[in-house]
Amino acid sequence: MASRLAVVVSAILSCLIFAFAVGGFAVYEHFDRQINRLRLSLDGDRPASPVEGTTNFLLVGSDSRAGTGGEFQRGGEVAGQRSDTTILAHLDANGTTTLVSFPRDTLVRIPGHGRDKLTQAISIGGPGLLVRTIENLTDIRVDHYVSVDLAGFREMTDAIGGVTVCVKALPDGRRTNLRDEWSQWRGRVGENHLTGDQALSFVRQRHGLPDNDFDRIRRQQQFIGAVFRKATSDGVLTNPARLENLISAVTRALTIDDGTDIEDLRLLAKRMGSMSSDQIRFVTIPVHAPSPAEGGNALGELPRFGSVQLYDQAQLDAFLAPLRGRDGTSPTAVPAPPASPPGEVSVDVFNAARVGGLAAAVRSDLAGLGFHVGTPRDWPAGSLQTSEVRYGPGGEAAARAVRAVVPDARLVRDDDLADRISLVLGESFEKVDATGVPAAGARAVSGMRPSAPGSASTGSTGPAGSALSGAPTRPTAPVTATELTTGCTY
Repeated sequence: MASRLAVVVSAILSCLIFAFAVGGFAVYEHFDRQINRLRLSLDGDRPASPVEGTTNFLLVGSDSRAGTGGEFQRGGEVAGQRSDTTILAHLDANGTTTLVSFPRDTLVRIPGHGRDKLTQAISIGGPGLLVRTIENLTDIRVDHYVSVDLAGFREMTDAIGGVTVCVKALPDGRRTNLRDEWSQWRGRVGENHLTGDQALSFVRQRHGLPDNDFDRIRRQQQFIGAVFRKATSDGVLTNPARLENLISAVTRALTIDDGTDIEDLRLLAKRMGSMSSDQIRFVTIPVHAPSPAEGGNALGELPRFGSVQLYDQAQLDAFLAPLRGRDGTSPTAVPAPPASPPGEVSVDVFNAARVGGLAAAVRSDLAGLGFHVGTPRDWPAGSLQTSEVRYGPGGEAAARAVRAVVPDARLVRDDDLADRISLVLGESFEKVDATGVPAAGARAVSGMRPSAPGSASTGSTGPAGSALSGAPTRPTAPVTATELTTGCTY
């Protein structure tokens, strides 16, 4: 197990705020020469670019043990790497910054490899496949990729002199959140000053917390907020020794894609360096444990996958719509209308996957779910890699109904269409997912609406996913870095 959220964001905030604060072209050049780079090889169709001024960084914390001498391994060797931290840092054109966390056990479609946990994408096909998986899941284009491993996290925490976090007592009086044999975390109720080793243990603990992974996310978010406040304080930026240690740690720890240059990093540094802790917001995508109706057992496990988190496509679309950056909406805007019931949707199916009989088979599946489906045809524009749900003016609700059952497709507005939806099947198409059928009368929610820090959505007024599964969704309300660092977590 490894740090997920805190790993990468603390690295980014520390190193880039350092570069921005110190300034000087020579520093930027040195930073650019020393950093590790990789090629993503992102081929095929990708989400549309956001409006000018909006940029998305995929921040990844890898649990790779490379170069650690096996010190982070418990219960046997851990080969390769997994993405135990996956965050989309959305720098909006309106000046806001939102950090979106994706729980590692979210069951997703990994392009070309079927369904699996999100954490497995990077081990199956490397960073490029992880980027494609996130883009496929969110319909948001990733502009830049940044990652850091366990050893790098520890070094960078030490370089800023550690941070202070607050831990609260468990309601039942147990002490499992203060002493964990798996992560080796040792803490106390109240303030805890953390340097590298204990910082790593604090953000890695998963067992012994009331809400397991989600309490770990809350810990990591608190830690990120503490790192941000520490890294932007005079105590770090004006201390030459700490600055030298920090730049040395950063250059050994970070890996970025070869399409990201020093100007891109300066953009992120400038944005972070000019913001207060009230202006950085943290959110987590809405997910839930599988219910019996979804095939889950009493422990929230699915056959073959084990313990997972599921999402409802319509709810996820509503949650992410303000962050897609294509229509000038802000992260507090009201999302798109809910998906229409299948009986109100007319759809034509086109084959762009070069697979004989595919459109006819999908037509039959959609008709069986209640959609009004026309005669299947080949797509006249040739082949496509990624499936598309195309819709005309006023057709978004109907388009979202189709995408709910073809979740690997992306929504594409086509002003030449009238009152019918066009489903264009690409080479990545897997199957029609009957579990995503929108319920009649289902309502969408604004996943970004303000609420009290740490509050959770119960799903009682949620969209189709919570109504169908009967399972509550996880907290999705935005929380600022100030709120995180002035409160306590388990």
